[in-house]
Amino acid sequence: MINNLLDQLVHNNIQLIISDNQKLKLLYQKNNVTDELKNQITKNKLKIMQRLLENKQARSVGFNIYGSGDLYEYRYGFGSYLYIERSANDLVTAWRANYPKGGDKPYKLKIIRKNSSFEKAFKEAKGFIDWLNKKNGKRY
Repeated sequence: MINNLLDQLVHNNIQLIISDNQKLKLLYQKNNVTDELKNQITKNKLKIMQRLLENKQARSVGFNIYGSGDLYEYRYGFGSYLYIERSANDLVTAWRANYPKGGDKPYKLKIIRKNSSFEKAFKEAKGFIDWLNKKNGKRY
């Protein structure tokens, strides 16, 4: 639901920004927003803001974000990825996958958290990233 709305906003070149005082701002050209779209934005304002904050949080630790937050990808080595994927029910699954050179199927797969809130899955994923950085001597 929210994914479709966010995709529609992107398609109509409408930018969403959360202001410093936690208000949702829209940047758009007049002809790009219909009354129906405005109503959908108003109706889903809190969910939209939550998704934008989740995307910002994920981006801050190095995740690539696809489909307005359908999939988050963090590459931590050659063929080594950490994913957070959103399901249709808005729950997420976080997992790691290792792919052989030139391969498209993982030879190793580890589920970190399944059918969870974004908050819990992200916390686990970030814990793994922090552990990796500490192990590799990186400081952020």
